[in-house]
Amino acid sequence: MKIDREVRPDTNPMRLRNSFWALLGQSQTEAPEAVVERVRGAMLSALVEHLGPEGQELKQQVHFACDIESLWYLRPEIMNAIATQRGEAAAHVCMIRLTLLFKGHHPGAASSRFGTL
Repeated sequence: MKIDREVRPDTNPMRLRNSFWALLGQSQTEAPEAVVERVRGAMLSALVEHLGPEGQELKQQVHFACDIESLWYLRPEIMNAIATQRGEAAAHVCMIRLTLLFKGHHPGAASSRFGTL
């Protein structure tokens, strides 16, 4: 004799298992303000490391950038300033590192030539 048992969605063992693994797979998302501050800090550190006391105007632009997009568009200026002081290779390595910080937070980071090298 076969017993047909209805499985309610809330007690389905496969659903519980799948939701458990989905929960484990979720990454913690940073607040937008935290992302901006993390990227800003990395940019300022790179400028201090590579330019020292020079580039004060660029440091101020980074400091006063209001969002992730503003910081994104400061990258070429940072690259040019570092390339002038330290050379193209050092600037390129720096841009790779900075661009990685934008992944998942700015659409341009996914297609940036610096993010794929």
